[in-house]
Amino acid sequence: MIANKKILIVLVAVILTISFARSFLGLLGIIPWHHGYSDVFNEDSIDPTLAKKIPYLERPIEYPIITGFFIYLMWYFGKSLIGYVTLTWIFLTLCAVITILILYKLVNLLKIDKKRLFWFYAFAPSLIIFGIYNWDLIAIMFMVLAIFFFYKNKYVLSAIFLSLGFNAKLFPILLLPVMLLKTNFKQGIKIALIFLITFLILNVFFIVKSFDLWKITYIFHSVREPNIDSIWSLTRLDTNTINMLSMLLFLSSYLILILHQKKYNFLTLSFASILLFLLFNKIFSPQYLLWLLPFFVLSNITRSAFYSLEATNLVVFFSTLQWIFVSKEQVFLVLSHVSVVIRVILLAYIVYFVIKTKNVVSKI
Repeated sequence: MIANKKILIVLVAVILTISFARSFLGLLGIIPWHHGYSDVFNEDSIDPTLAKKIPYLERPIEYPIITGFFIYLMWYFGKSLIGYVTLTWIFLTLCAVITILILYKLVNLLKIDKKRLFWFYAFAPSLIIFGIYNWDLIAIMFMVLAIFFFYKNKYVLSAIFLSLGFNAKLFPILLLPVMLLKTNFKQGIKIALIFLITFLILNVFFIVKSFDLWKITYIFHSVREPNIDSIWSLTRLDTNTINMLSMLLFLSSYLILILHQKKYNFLTLSFASILLFLLFNKIFSPQYLLWLLPFFVLSNITRSAFYSLEATNLVVFFSTLQWIFVSKEQVFLVLSHVSVVIRVILLAYIVYFVIKTKNVVSKI
């Protein structure tokens, strides 16, 4: 298998087109909606009035500002449903292509087997199913750019892109403490300030003009219940208790990891941080596995562990959709719950593997 950049670009573009086709065919009713479901094309997202109200000024939105305006602009310039879906497909595909190109540079820089770009990104089932499912690829692209510039010692650019990632989806901020720990005091201050300045440039207008609408993005995540395919939904605990327990478990494990940071390199700490977040967070949407793809490429995780996790996640996804949209037969809910537990076990194993091996990269 030749890891040629042109082949990777074409392959990723084809995969994102397949992902788009799955969702679009579901939207058109050509395939069942529970097979083609996508957040991008659900009934809340295919409302043309989204182009008539400016997010954070005239209406609230659950996503941070870059994703919020991405959705708004796809409708504003798309003018119609077909325009919206086409532009969304084009720009998310572009994000995926830029990500694979930067990963290509990283595997060269870190002397990692280029075959991992195929097995752990281009051929990843989650990219096929969830590439055009939500807007996570935007944040992932910025996060990978931040990692690349961090390794190039271009800390200003790294901090800018990490902040852009945080303003697309919140999870890239997990890498900020790791960056501060892996640089000296002066560099760390620069990274923190640039991250904050970038955040303020994007948000300060809306904070001043319509703080009550702007803050709903962040309040939403604190008050929402765990989704049905989260391990926390099995506990039957109330949301406040789950918030407290999930935060306690994550922060305590994250603190232990940080206290032992000298044992691990930047990628190990970053990978483990996101894994721990997924392990303990009350929300686990199936597309969250996309967050891990760059780290799987840059790690020594085996294909068997990776594809076991991917397969289990797909069972969770489709059995849950079957339960929600088609049949309330107990078998589908049980299958979903059992698969959720297996997924947590696999995530825990991968955390253990990453920390034990210190994420030393090797050939497959």
